[in-house]
Amino acid sequence: MEWGIISTENFVGKTTYDVPIKRWDPLSTVTIRTEDFGLRKEKIKFYGHYAYLSPIRGERPKGFTNIEEKRQFYDCSKKIEFKYKDIFTSITEGKPIHDDWGKQLGDGFTIIITEDEKRKDNPFLEMPHQAKRIPEDCKALTLINRYPSMARIVDPDIEKLITDKLPLHLKLSRGINLVTISRDFYPSLCFDLIPEDVLAGIFLSMKAAILYCVEEAIERDYYDIPVTPFFNIGLKVGGSQPRIHGQVYIDLNMDGHGSRLEGHLEAFKEMGDNCHLCQTSHGDSDRVILKTEYWTFYTTGSPVRNYHIRFHPNEHLRRFSQLKINQISDLANILRIIFQGLDDISIDKNRNILFNCCPFHYDANFHLFGDIIPHEIIGGAEMVDDMRVARKLPHIAAKEIRNSIQKYIN
Repeated sequence: MEWGIISTENFVGKTTYDVPIKRWDPLSTVTIRTEDFGLRKEKIKFYGHYAYLSPIRGERPKGFTNIEEKRQFYDCSKKIEFKYKDIFTSITEGKPIHDDWGKQLGDGFTIIITEDEKRKDNPFLEMPHQAKRIPEDCKALTLINRYPSMARIVDPDIEKLITDKLPLHLKLSRGINLVTISRDFYPSLCFDLIPEDVLAGIFLSMKAAILYCVEEAIERDYYDIPVTPFFNIGLKVGGSQPRIHGQVYIDLNMDGHGSRLEGHLEAFKEMGDNCHLCQTSHGDSDRVILKTEYWTFYTTGSPVRNYHIRFHPNEHLRRFSQLKINQISDLANILRIIFQGLDDISIDKNRNILFNCCPFHYDANFHLFGDIIPHEIIGGAEMVDDMRVARKLPHIAAKEIRNSIQKYIN
């Protein structure tokens, strides 16, 4: 069931539980009854905690082949000439790739949604194909994730077989999972290790792919679509590959959203026209790390990890897909500086970047914002409720980061 395809060929001999499943937690799930966000009424919707259960995710190739490789490619203190081959090299080179010991790393089969911003394969293409070599001038490309948490294409007869046998509290999970890679190998967002135009190219390819996928989904009568762009950088935070890559989850289940998004939606609704992100000084500016014409980066006053950084476009936009080229270029530049600054003060190199967006078709006065969350071990109390215990005062963290990035800004 790679690439989110469930057909008579790959379902033979499988049980109904060997497919992507979405399950809402009955102890934390509430039926959405409000009409505040313009949700269509054709389906019952919920908010709360849910899980994607996907056996294919366990098949993902993972990481460097040895500790020395990892140590070399995560050293941001010096520039390195990268010639590293990974599973994505077979796609960028358009042929099967083997490592120095003859082991095949990738077969070159893929489904390419965008090369840079150019649309390629339809997001609902039913068969992967052998890639052609990606041109050298291409900065980034967005692919259908080969090991997704959702089903993208389902044979109607198989779908009926699955849904007839699944218990009522389980459902076949539908959606599109994307992965965006740079054309060439880069292992880090640090200032010296990835060019600004390449990182901007990753964002632009992600944006173009999101719009393409959502347009095609709407043509197939999907609606109320949560879209989640994110980066997992490092094995400890879910990054199974060393090449810098972005991901996007496009949920097509049309059954609601998580409790955290519900909190954001309700908070912005309560703000009305007095958007907190448009008006706040972030602690009289002592928590501001960097503010440019297009973006504000600051340490949040209620961190979920120590050195938790939040950022938002200064323009009131709802979604990642609404970002303009100048905003994307500036974002790429600042992220490289911030990541280098965090490295310089020895913050854990395993980090998530999360973009919080208003779902498509939701009529909500939402302000797009992002989070940079370094990896950290958390305690039991922090898993019982939506809370964290932090040791670092946010304004002190902001000062440390400000001081560490000055040489890169100058």
